[in-house]
Amino acid sequence: MPVTRYPVLIVGAGAVGLAASTLLAHHGVQSLTIEKRRAVFVYPKARNLTFRSLEILRGVGLGPAVNAAAHHISHMISKKTLSSAETTVVFDTDFFPDAEGISPEPFGKYCPQSVLEPILLDETRKWGSEVRYATTLVSFSQHDDGVTATIEDLDTGTRSDVHADYLLAADGTHSPVRSQLGIATSGAGRLPIFVVFIYFRGPWKHYVPTLGDGDAVQVDNPGVTGIMIPVDNDLAVFMTTYFPSEGETLEMFTAERCRALLLEAFGTNVAIDVVDVAPWQPYEQVADQFRCGRVFLVGDSAHTMPPFKGGGANTGIGSAQNLAWKLAAVLHGTAGAELLDTYHTERHPVAQFAARQSLTGPGAAYLPLGEGAPTLASDEDLPLFYMIAGYKYRSAAVITDEPASDAVHLVDSEELHGEPGTRMPHAWVQRDGERISTLDLLDTGFTLFTGPAGTPWFGAAESVSRSSGVSITVRPIGVGTDISDVDDQWVKLTGLSPESAMLVRPDAFVAWRADTMPESPQRELDSVIRRILARG
Repeated sequence: MPVTRYPVLIVGAGAVGLAASTLLAHHGVQSLTIEKRRAVFVYPKARNLTFRSLEILRGVGLGPAVNAAAHHISHMISKKTLSSAETTVVFDTDFFPDAEGISPEPFGKYCPQSVLEPILLDETRKWGSEVRYATTLVSFSQHDDGVTATIEDLDTGTRSDVHADYLLAADGTHSPVRSQLGIATSGAGRLPIFVVFIYFRGPWKHYVPTLGDGDAVQVDNPGVTGIMIPVDNDLAVFMTTYFPSEGETLEMFTAERCRALLLEAFGTNVAIDVVDVAPWQPYEQVADQFRCGRVFLVGDSAHTMPPFKGGGANTGIGSAQNLAWKLAAVLHGTAGAELLDTYHTERHPVAQFAARQSLTGPGAAYLPLGEGAPTLASDEDLPLFYMIAGYKYRSAAVITDEPASDAVHLVDSEELHGEPGTRMPHAWVQRDGERISTLDLLDTGFTLFTGPAGTPWFGAAESVSRSSGVSITVRPIGVGTDISDVDDQWVKLTGLSPESAMLVRPDAFVAWRADTMPESPQRELDSVIRRILARG
């Protein structure tokens, strides 16, 4: 068989796999993504994007496309039946704090996988990367110089070999790639929550005409309890639970019974067409290793968590961003291969923390837990900020006195101040008369922020960039520079003096700070870049 070569092979074209492909493309790395489904996902899974995911998409120029398609974050009302007149709000966006001062984006937006996937697909193909649907991974093997995989076109049965420098497994909770590698998982595993999704077509809009995209209706009456979520036009999904401990089984959900349950939910006799019935059980598990040689786990193959805080896809998109710039640096020859070890070092503690935090949340009350379900103590349940952006990386790719560990490091309060290992602070600044976020000043390479007296850093960055091949953009902020600090917010947040500097990685995380001007800025910056990029 002929062998086709790609820098990166991605197995799985869900939200995280496509995000990884898009992020790699923006760093100049093309990939082949394969997906056993025949098209993008059509049902609204992974429904809400957090401000951090919105920032990542904004950083690759997808902000306008996402904003055009996204809506307010989901809220839910309660009714005895869909046809009942009485309505109660059971949870709304008041649960989510205001992100003003933390991010240029709102705290979250409703942008389900069925909407996000086509946006990412168009973007990665625009940059020249390839995505093949109805294609599955048959086998793979690792070698010193890469990974050789056999893939199969499910429509024709044709098999072909692909050689890639690296393989990304975005193949889901039950990841065959993870299984072949023998990587174990830790956590509670499969949770005792037994859910059935009943997809149907019916006149639900007649009874809840003001229900917005992403919103939901809890139905609770003696005949049925569940949640209805709109999909598209007259298509909707009704989510209900069953209890094996009480003798209930999945096989009981025949088309006839599902239709009867839906009629109980509507509370009146209406024409209903049952389209599909799908079981689901949430998991709380994290792979013990995110890397095995030239294979990396991303998304649900690396970390699977209950949906109660919307952490799954959002954590996966953050992991994809973390890995993409590192793979690009190694493939472009500007970093040593040891940089790739920091993917696990940085993201594994974050994933463990997010999975644990996801054992509770605003949605937990509406999915009854079975016996023996793990719980999160109230004093462990932290504000959503910490799960989204309130953590600190500790690895060889961050210059700090704190050592790396597999325990998550959290910031002291719900603010970001430019500490190494944290997502750089957002502040509104002005450039050329335009109000922009400091996050909008980042480049695809490294960005060095300094103040009005930081002129020596320009020469240092130019010299280090020239000798190393690493892109370093200098951004001075303050009086006398091209970027004005509106209300001195940047200085207040970061504590940067006029001559100090803060180096930010391509993923928007602070890599290093110099709070005073060193004797030789060029020598200091060169040493820092070498350490971060594992250049020896």
